[in-house]
Amino acid sequence: MTMLAMPDESLGVRLHAAARQLLQDQRPAEALPMLDRLARLPGLATAAALLRAEALAGLERLAEAEAAADLALDEDPEWSAARQLRARIRLARGAAKAAIDDAAAAVMATPWDPGAKALLGTALLEERLFDEAIWFLGEAMQAEPGHSGFRRRLGQAFMLAGRHAAAAEQFAQLLAAKPGELGLVALQAQNALLSGDAEGAVAMARAGLGSGIAEASLHSVLAHALVAAGRMGEAAPHFAAAARLSPGNGYLAHLAAAATGEGTERATESYVAALFDGYAPRFEASLLSLGYRVPGLIRRMVERHCPAVAAGQERLGPVLDLGCGTGLVGVALADYLGGPLTGIDLSRGMLELAAAKQLYAGLHECEIGAFLQQGVPPQALIVAADVFIYFGRLEEVLGRCRAALAPDGMLIFSLERSEPYGPPWRLGPSGRYAHAPDYLARCLSEAGLVPVEQRMEDLRLETDHAVPGLLVLARPAPH
Repeated sequence: MTMLAMPDESLGVRLHAAARQLLQDQRPAEALPMLDRLARLPGLATAAALLRAEALAGLERLAEAEAAADLALDEDPEWSAARQLRARIRLARGAAKAAIDDAAAAVMATPWDPGAKALLGTALLEERLFDEAIWFLGEAMQAEPGHSGFRRRLGQAFMLAGRHAAAAEQFAQLLAAKPGELGLVALQAQNALLSGDAEGAVAMARAGLGSGIAEASLHSVLAHALVAAGRMGEAAPHFAAAARLSPGNGYLAHLAAAATGEGTERATESYVAALFDGYAPRFEASLLSLGYRVPGLIRRMVERHCPAVAAGQERLGPVLDLGCGTGLVGVALADYLGGPLTGIDLSRGMLELAAAKQLYAGLHECEIGAFLQQGVPPQALIVAADVFIYFGRLEEVLGRCRAALAPDGMLIFSLERSEPYGPPWRLGPSGRYAHAPDYLARCLSEAGLVPVEQRMEDLRLETDHAVPGLLVLARPAPH
């Protein structure tokens, strides 16, 4: 590893020390001009690049921060501090695989550094590589047993891996040492909830609130635990409190709206992404246990309206799968495909599982309206299985689907059904929207679509009842 020597010139020493102090004081914008001057001094460009990367990361200018870290590493690819900084930047950018590469290189360069091991464990945890994450986080904690950050992260890794007793032990030790540390009671309650002890989670969260802790995470866990315990009416004020305490959190904002019956026009993108990223590993097993029928219903609808495809005389394509999830619709239609199948989803976790099926010609992590607005080749079929249930207002998304269809193309989608001639849509406590049939008819007409078939179907089971829905096939209206 190259050690960068500081020059004897007092200006360089002063600039470096002053910039470092500003970064420690969390004043990155003031550090940047000093770092520009530092970079122009002989022999200090690399040191300046590393500090510049740190400053830009503090300003959330992450692409520029990564480029500055690249410059620092050009001089010495084994520089552990630069590798660790770039790993943290890449994690912030959602590039966990690249962060793993950097953190692993840092561990190889400085195997005695517990911070490098903890960072590698954190990156592995983002990729849901639980056993590997637990090993490296355990190594870091053994080196520094009193480091609360290492122990907290290890507890989270145990929790996400389903090893709830081990997680509870870590959180209990943290609470004994630092009873007032932010987020600990919420983590303890979340672990109880994930272990299946909803009432235990309620008790922990209520005790935390009773001790004066006012955190969005604690209200959120309590609300989720109350829902799991079947006490939806008690959950609403805690969802509202969580959203109020975390005003930029779209996930909590949508849950608060759902719990209180607020008439929002669609679920936030952050809600959908967070919901399905967390749901991805158990998504298919969960839907099968709920008797999920939509992919099979879509296949049968294709067979009814494309008899030549069903008979093997023609092939189907191109096909666009909106909100493709783990690729269940792709599996249902796989033997009918003759053109490319493209999947769109907001959840990276879902897309990774869809990619593993090797059915899709392209998969895109994108909001579907934005993707359609970019312009796509005319599609023979657009499918939206349980996608529009996260939209209230349908006019815009249906119009964009119509623009992407071939003249003889088909749009097939499912909706949850509400009563006709009432509100056009209703946001339920589940966080999903139900739509009135008469509202849907108006939206299809305004979008230039004609319903060819519309069937009332039960989509899945929920608690003790079937979820009533609509399955719709529409074609472009003739000119």
